Amino acid sequence: MTSTITNDTKIQAELIAFINAEILESEDSGLDIDTPLLAIGILDSLAMVSLIAKIEDTFDVRVPDEAVTPENFQSVAAIAQMVDLIQETNAQSSSLESHLDPYIKSLTDSLKILESAGIKRHKLQLTQQQGELHYLQVTGNTDYSYVFLPGVGNPSSSWGNMLLSLKGEQTAIAIDLLGFGLSSIDSDSPNYADNIQAVLTLLETQEIPQPWVLVGSSAGAIIGAAISRLKPHSVKALVITGFGFIQNPTTWWEYLMDLSESPKKFMEAAYYRSPKLTKSLQKLIDGVLSRPAYQSFLDRGGFEFMQSCFEDIKVPTLIVAGEEDNIIPQADVLKLSEKLPDAQLDWLARCGHFSPSEQPEELLFLIKNFLKHNYS
Repeated sequence: MTSTITNDTKIQAELIAFINAEILESEDSGLDIDTPLLAIGILDSLAMVSLIAKIEDTFDVRVPDEAVTPENFQSVAAIAQMVDLIQETNAQSSSLESHLDPYIKSLTDSLKILESAGIKRHKLQLTQQQGELHYLQVTGNTDYSYVFLPGVGNPSSSWGNMLLSLKGEQTAIAIDLLGFGLSSIDSDSPNYADNIQAVLTLLETQEIPQPWVLVGSSAGAIIGAAISRLKPHSVKALVITGFGFIQNPTTWWEYLMDLSESPKKFMEAAYYRSPKLTKSLQKLIDGVLSRPAYQSFLDRGGFEFMQSCFEDIKVPTLIVAGEEDNIIPQADVLKLSEKLPDAQLDWLARCGHFSPSEQPEELLFLIKNFLKHNYS
């Protein structure tokens, strides 16, 4: 009994030191073994990737899928008990996931806690495009559905906090774009048009309850705008976050590709408070930025499409921008609001490019208020 307590104490100390240094970036955050890590938002999808990698590397265990539950990760004390139990029973997993490339493994790890919290994973076979579209779903009222469209390279799990907030309240899905996350396509270089077709196939064949509230983050706004134009009677509202009317798409894309050569530079530009770049997070970002689908998104007419996709939008539109976004200039956000004179523009303080990750509660509050105002 004494050795178990001693082992737990050592594990707890290691975990607290890691969370303080790598996640909270604080020498003395006040974190203790009973601090509710999930309830107060210390552990999000990115932090889970780093924490699970730390546990497996430091304590020489493989955390099995069934162990990744809210109960086991609710506090440092609970995590330490889980690690100690795995060590005692020598229950290192031999699942196929251990042979996956680091990008896929990191994504899969980040999804486990969401699944255990009741978010469902699905895959749709895309026969015409010879691929699979992976998406997450929560269920609730079906008078309308949220459809979350991520930026290029962002996985569906980046919408995790918003999905959890909507679970049981409103039906919602979050999609992995083709070539990213757990979606796949035979083509090495899917572009924006391939993704528009794939999302439309999903929405129509899976009978996602209409009307849809399309929420496009970053370049996901292009997809949302295209669907709003093609299916205006099926769309309740369009929400554009982290995007604008790019006045010089070629120069902007060159700037983005330059940033993408350095994960550190990219993260500092994209986030108001950039996550600590741990080894596991570095692997995840390297996996995103090096994928062919990242460079090919705007191929075959994409730059021209960026200039025209927001024309003739007939649905209520909300634009949400982070005040500290260094990917999309504020001037381009304002230009977009001029092109959409009936749209509402809201700014989020202390927020960078990816508001669904940095300010999920505030973003959802703005969307709900917008819907209430337009459909009162």
